[in-house]
Amino acid sequence: MVRILGSCVALALIIVLAAPFAHDAYRRYEVAQRLKPLMNEHDQAAWRDWNGDAVSFGRSLYEKCELTNGQGSPSCEAYRSAIQ
Repeated sequence: MVRILGSCVALALIIVLAAPFAHDAYRRYEVAQRLKPLMNEHDQAAWRDWNGDAVSFGRSLYEKCELTNGQGSPSCEAYRSAIQ
């Protein structure tokens, strides 16, 4: 009985510790799928080397687009919607 209870506690602990990593991996995948059609080759290479979270990468692309096209540019809306 103690062995079964210990196994359940260990499994619950593993799930609790793995949940944040799984959530971050899913969020990264989700944002990458939305950003993929918007990125050029250079952006895709930067994405592969990116160590931060997905939203901050998308935010940097959005800010780069605003610097290039002007603040509030309609062409940058796709980036903004991808990171939300």
